[in-house]
Formats: sequence, structure tokens, C-alpha cells
Amino acid sequence: MRSKYRRRPPPPPPRGSPRMSQALVGLVLLVLGAALALSVERLVSNTPVPETQATAAPSAPPSVASSPPASAQAAASTAPSASPSPAAPVLEAEMPHSINGTTLTIQSATNAASLGSDSSSRALGAAMTSLGKKAGDLEIAEAYDASGALALTVLGFRVAGVDATKLRSVVLDAWLSTNTPGVTSSSVSLSGTASTKVDYGDGGPNDFVFVHGDSVFVVVTADQSLAANAVAAMAAISPSPSGG
Repeated sequence: MRSKYRRRPPPPPPRGSPRMSQALVGLVLLVLGAALALSVERLVSNTPVPETQATAAPSAPPSVASSPPASAQAAASTAPSASPSPAAPVLEAEMPHSINGTTLTIQSATNAASLGSDSSSRALGAAMTSLGKKAGDLEIAEAYDASGALALTVLGFRVAGVDATKLRSVVLDAWLSTNTPGVTSSSVSLSGTASTKVDYGDGGPNDFVFVHGDSVFVVVTADQSLAANAVAAMAAISPSPSGG
């Protein structure tokens, strides 16, 4: 007896769709690309490295500035510093350096403005014109006891090329205001040196003025015997003071 179903012939092989074909091509290319990359990598890894690159010379260490030896540094730190030159070396040399065993501090300057801006200092600077000089031509020195134990101060005045007796008149009139009412002046002898004592009548220290060499000096103290010792100390290191 025959079946009611007839057998069909086998269907033809299916045709792939366009998307499937593109995917298949891409897969093939991917596989080929990977294989090619693997081959290149093996080729590169097997290539010998040039000797100049494999054995590159190490870079030179950075240069470091050499420091001076410790002995040189110690010598530099202990070396004495140079003392500044005095503003009025000639005048400083004429100042008393010690009185009654007390060493004095000496300093100098130029121009009456270094004394201050008061009327007496300004008048002293202006008076330099009467001597044919400028205010900056005036040399000033001071000697004093830095500890304050010696109640005395010595001031020195000098103008190079100017007679000391003329400078003395300027110091008395402009600086010490001896022509001012109430100020008295008298002649005294300090260790045989003729001097002028200026008294302001206020019970304070007096000014003792005298000429010494080419300079004028003013000893400020309330003790006249101490002023005489200052003159004697100056006479011991330089020519005797003179003047009136």
C-alpha cells in the first residue's frame, strides 16, 4: 500500500543574506589582521638591538661647585674687618685720647649740620662764608667717655687753610653766642694755656675755648681742673696749645 505523502526532493542550498556575507568577510579580515600583527611582533622581537643603543654610556654626573675648606672659612670669619677712615684724621690726631686714666672715644665729621639743626649749628655753618669757605669745609671732632664716668666732652674745630685765631672768633660768636646778653666770658689759664671761659649763668657746665695748633678746641665741663687736665693730655701728645 502507498503512503499518502509523497517524498520531496532535497531543497537547494540556502543563499546567504547580504548582512551575513559582510559579517563573514569582516571576520576573515580580522583573523588575517591578527595573524599579520603576530608575525610582525615576532619579527621585531627577534631583531637584534644595535650595540650603541644597548650599551649607551651613562650620563656624566652633574658638576658641584667645590666649597672652600673649613680652615679657609674659619680664617675668613675671624679676619678683622677694616675700620672706616675718619672724616677728619688730622683733627682726630690732635684730640686727647685719655684723661685721668680714662680712655676716650673719638669721632669726627664735616659740616656744622652734623652737630644738629639748631640755630647755633646753622649760624656756625653760615659763618664759614666770612672765612672764604663753605659749610662743608668745617671739620668737627668729639672726644668723650662712653661710660659717662668722666664728666667732660672735648670738641675740636678745624678748617684747612684758615688761621686758627680767626676760626676761634667764629666759634665764640656763632657757636657759643658770647655776644648774647646774659652770656659772660673771661680769660683763664689751663695748664699754662690761655683760654676763654664761657659761662651761661644757668649752673650748667662751662665752655673752655683755646687754640691748639691749627685748630680750635672747646672743653665742656663744670670742673675747671678737669679742663686743665684735658689741655695737659693734649700737650703730651702734640705741640703745646696756644692762643688767647
